[in-house]
Amino acid sequence: MVAGWVIRLAALAVIALHLVAGHLPEEAAWSVWPYTALPVGVAWLGAAMVASLALPPVNAMVGRWVRRLWAALPGKNHPRIWFAAVAVATAIPFWLFRVRHLRWGDARFIAQALSYVGPDRPVWTIYNWQSPLTIFTHAQLWLFLNPSPGIGVDTLYALSSVLSGVGFVYVLFLLADLLGRDALEKAVVFGLVITIGSIQLFFGYVENYTMMSFGLMLTLYLGVRYLRGGISLVWPSLALAVTNAFHPSTLVLWPAVGYLAWYGTNRHPSGQTRASEWLKLVLPPILIFAGLSLLMVTGGHGPAAMWTDDRPGGADGIPFVPLFGVATEWQRYTMFSPAHLLDWANEHFLISPFGLFLLLLALIAFLVRRPSQNPDRDSLQSPPSPTEEQGITWFLSLASLAYLLLTFVWNPDYGGRQDWDLFAPSAFVYTTLAAYLLIRQLMNHRQSPSGERALSASALLLIATSALHTGAWIYYNTIP
Repeated sequence: MVAGWVIRLAALAVIALHLVAGHLPEEAAWSVWPYTALPVGVAWLGAAMVASLALPPVNAMVGRWVRRLWAALPGKNHPRIWFAAVAVATAIPFWLFRVRHLRWGDARFIAQALSYVGPDRPVWTIYNWQSPLTIFTHAQLWLFLNPSPGIGVDTLYALSSVLSGVGFVYVLFLLADLLGRDALEKAVVFGLVITIGSIQLFFGYVENYTMMSFGLMLTLYLGVRYLRGGISLVWPSLALAVTNAFHPSTLVLWPAVGYLAWYGTNRHPSGQTRASEWLKLVLPPILIFAGLSLLMVTGGHGPAAMWTDDRPGGADGIPFVPLFGVATEWQRYTMFSPAHLLDWANEHFLISPFGLFLLLLALIAFLVRRPSQNPDRDSLQSPPSPTEEQGITWFLSLASLAYLLLTFVWNPDYGGRQDWDLFAPSAFVYTTLAAYLLIRQLMNHRQSPSGERALSASALLLIATSALHTGAWIYYNTIP
């Protein structure tokens, strides 16, 4: 397959880029700079081991080992128990390799601001529309536990980060189980998403983007379940509405969830059913917003504060990257300047080294492909009907495009590097789409007798390279 060769070359290029990171300007290549923190021997040995997977004999040998390990694992007849056990076990590395500093985003500011419990404590340190339930939850936990020896606001955030990560991993298992038609495809989806740089958010990360990331994955899972005919539209709508209450940046997913309602009304064309589907879409966010508003009003910080004290746009109240000129100290560049484009490229390479590459590859393949002459081979598990598959593709595509657009136009007050976490959750969405397109379009292994071997080889190389990238990023953040 041509896609296999392109993927192999791309993976080798990514590995080479990491090896030369120390020879590049740090500010221009900050997405790969964490690799320079590794001991030289470890950096070269890790790169060599991963690069060796580009050799077919080595790749085939490692693939056999992985399959034997999989075959030896117990409990596969009870997948949800197995999913839960692995998800709980991930709490160990999430905590042991947690972030040991407060350099990124608003971490230091949050730890200092929320730790004050005096009578003149500012209301926004408990009730804040910029991340309402996230700040409220941590503030209440801090008020309840303070003073407790060895526990600070940063510790509470780290604990919630790890717990969110456990939930995220479990839901990712469920989502991969839905998207994949067999064990190989499910492993590809799970492996590509779990190894991206954004997973750093669950390693004891102190910021307001961890709980919402769990909510994003839950929304995607429930959305796909709805498309497969398994649940009511109420559930993905409710999941996203609650996620919005943890952080309003997730509002960008409503076009995708709105598409679910459109899909449902076309699946059930009767007038009464159509009205019911749209009601299931709009009622949950209305109720959640009403409940959230009531909570905030009791704290003396009602909805009007969204346009005053808690207005969107950060310190200067200007939400978007300026088009023509920098006007405040919180703006770093204009929209189409080389500095902004470089920061944007670094951001997405850091949080998902192959996400945008696979999306671009899938787009090219879609534009040039011809109708397949080989129908899918039979399998033990029935694949979704074409309508369902198209629905899943559109749902994930709309969610990804909306989030990617936000990452391009929204202004990071601290600059792309320090504010990397602001856009990190987007990678969970578009990398899921990239993985789905890889198994269904780019390398649909049911369309060729050798397709399974080709998909397995490419996925193994992609996942290993992504893990090398993310492993260095996680290690970098364990350094105080």
